[in-house]
Amino acid sequence: MKNIIFLLLLCPIFSAAQSPFIKLDSLEFHKKIDSFIRTTQIQYQEDEKMTDSNYYKFVNPSNEKDFLTVVFERSFEGWNILNLHGSYDSLFKIWKNRFDRSANAENIRYKGFATKGRTRFEKNTENDYWKITSL
Repeated sequence: MKNIIFLLLLCPIFSAAQSPFIKLDSLEFHKKIDSFIRTTQIQYQEDEKMTDSNYYKFVNPSNEKDFLTVVFERSFEGWNILNLHGSYDSLFKIWKNRFDRSANAENIRYKGFATKGRTRFEKNTENDYWKITSL
């Protein structure tokens, strides 16, 4: 009986640990976004006029069609990053650095998606951009 209770207490810890995007405090949230931007190796700048209360949009100053958008929500438990949108090249760097170090760029581009645990990297069906989503 003690083992069952112990396992039930650990379940929420394991499920939260699987998603690196949820229940972040404000500092962790902003550090994670900065880390994503550094990983792309592009000097994205925040587009103030395209930033809303539920997303931040960052634009490459040398190519306005190249952007990185972070969609999030705030709850009483913290900040939750719902997904990232952007070019394949930028998001692949984040995917490989953060989620799957053995990822093959050509295989993912050909298949149109990749998954790792509760996180998915896929082509957006509405346009040529890609997204990373953590469930």
